[in-house]
Amino acid sequence: MLSLHTSLMLQYTQKCNMERPRLNTNTHPFSGMTNTFKDILKKYLGEVIVIFIGISISFWFDEWRENRKDREMEQKILQNLKANLKQDSMVLEMTTIHVQRMIAGAEKLSQTQPDPSLTDSVSYYIDMSASYIGFLANQTTYEEMKQTGHSSLIQDDTLKNFILGHYTSLMPYVQEWCDVDKTHTMTQLIPEMSNYFPVIIDTTNIVPAAEKIKYLQKPKLKHLLITNLTYKREALKALEITKGNTKRLMARIDKVLKK
Repeated sequence: MLSLHTSLMLQYTQKCNMERPRLNTNTHPFSGMTNTFKDILKKYLGEVIVIFIGISISFWFDEWRENRKDREMEQKILQNLKANLKQDSMVLEMTTIHVQRMIAGAEKLSQTQPDPSLTDSVSYYIDMSASYIGFLANQTTYEEMKQTGHSSLIQDDTLKNFILGHYTSLMPYVQEWCDVDKTHTMTQLIPEMSNYFPVIIDTTNIVPAAEKIKYLQKPKLKHLLITNLTYKREALKALEITKGNTKRLMARIDKVLKK
């Protein structure tokens, strides 16, 4: 027979075995912790994605707004440039007409044999041949483009090169010939003419027309008239080229503005 002490010990051991919870061998001891980490990771990843999308949209909107601002500035520049060119076109038209009259006067005076009809208009022809060519282009918008760097806003490369060529090559070319004519007229032709008769239209006929015609046959004065006539013809060619180029540039600007 078991002693009382042994019997009590057996009963206690059986009771403890009945109350002890059984471990689930299919469950990982860190499974609860892993599920919680995954939830937190998903949450933060979602927030990061939302922030990234928000920043990307913000950058895209800023870029769109800046691009729209640039396009508006481009339109304004081209419209102002066209206005300048339109003004130049009208000035060139009037200038070429005036230069043609100068050339006609110089041709009359530089003839080897004086025209019989020269007597009645000799003072007018002297005034025309002693006039010089002047053309001042309106480059306000182009100068602003250079100072601000806004020429880079013009997206059409063909138009951009057209504008640069017009103002950096053609305008200096026509201005050079105008300066050549002006310098020769003022420093050589007019001083030589003034030795014999008034250069401005002589309404009082201080020097009779016949005397003026005789003085015009002097070799030095004749040579100066022929030289000056050559300069005026070259200047007229440059003006005609510039006038045509100005019209073509305006047409190109119109084409870009209509896009």
